[in-house]
Amino acid sequence: MTKYLVLALLLAGCSPEKEHQRAKQVLKDSMPHDSIKKVVAVPEVKTNDSLNAIAQLIAGTYSTGEMYPDITGNKHYTDFSESFSKRWSDFDSARIVKLAEFREKELVKEINPESTLFYPFSGPDILYANLFFPAAEKFILIGLEPVGTLPDFKKAEGDSIKRYYNKLNSSLNAILKFSFFRTESMNKDLKNSEVDGTIHLLFLFLSRTGNGIVSAKPLTIDSLGNKMYVSSFEELKASKFKTKGVEILFKTPDNRIKELNYYSLNVVDIALKDNIGFKTYLSNMKGFNTYLKGASYLLHKTYFSAVRNVILNGASTIVQDDSGISYKYFVKSGVDWDYKLFGEYTKPISLFRNAYQKDLDSLYKQKGSTPLGFGIGYNFKDKNSNLMIAKRK
Repeated sequence: MTKYLVLALLLAGCSPEKEHQRAKQVLKDSMPHDSIKKVVAVPEVKTNDSLNAIAQLIAGTYSTGEMYPDITGNKHYTDFSESFSKRWSDFDSARIVKLAEFREKELVKEINPESTLFYPFSGPDILYANLFFPAAEKFILIGLEPVGTLPDFKKAEGDSIKRYYNKLNSSLNAILKFSFFRTESMNKDLKNSEVDGTIHLLFLFLSRTGNGIVSAKPLTIDSLGNKMYVSSFEELKASKFKTKGVEILFKTPDNRIKELNYYSLNVVDIALKDNIGFKTYLSNMKGFNTYLKGASYLLHKTYFSAVRNVILNGASTIVQDDSGISYKYFVKSGVDWDYKLFGEYTKPISLFRNAYQKDLDSLYKQKGSTPLGFGIGYNFKDKNSNLMIAKRK
């Protein structure tokens, strides 16, 4: 007897109200269990008004008046807001659109769906990390640049506002023009009294890409590899901790909470040997993807073996330009990798001319590659850029 005949028989002789109720129950019972889904409203994630205001002031998008009328009414702020908004609009249309197209066409189908992205030698580059890995729920970034302290816009006035935005502008030149931060420039741009660390640029990129700040906590890593929060960014800056970091929770435009962790330290082998806590933190990472760009070819060196082994032993997918892990280490890793190549592999720029990889050149010639369509990494000119996706089989 079909479910429809059962329904007809049940309806016979029943009151209209009972007919309606029984009809609903019969149809419900006849449906597969997994097709009956309860719609649950997702609560709106609340952001921190004070932190959001600071992020928007750094990004030049804060509305006139409100909490900071002295800043938003200042000519130096309005000049920065107007000029950087134009600069960002040009960057958005010229580069972000191409990166997003590449992500949707190529990366989405190649990258294993891990919730954590590990991005060493990143500096404050949450911009590319979030663009290329939008599904990631946690980002772990590492750089030599200090965390810094949040600007006190309540006390800012006159020339100090001008100096702040001038320094902020200059710190963004390389990433917006070339796609990577220059280590030498970062030593100057993020270590001064106005812009004293990465938190300024982390807040700027998060705000400019439509995210809201939920919290920002200074932290270190204890001897067991666990996070230990510090009471203030000023205390963190003055401390002698071997690892200094910040955990930023942010709300995405589609109402998701993500976690950004930035750690300031040197991850060369000899430094990690004396930093057992962070070495343990790294060894505890499981199920992650890795991104490497503009990494100064450090992972080619024998004395960066600890971080290199963490990646090769634990990453599901590695997306990198040729400045990341040398191809020979993939071959020696004992892992069966599947490679997808993009762009063209040419000799590195003169600064890194000794980092040429003959075996990677041969791989490109044997396998062939897909056009990239945009510049990235040290060889940022479109025809010279390369990108490799190595996926664990």
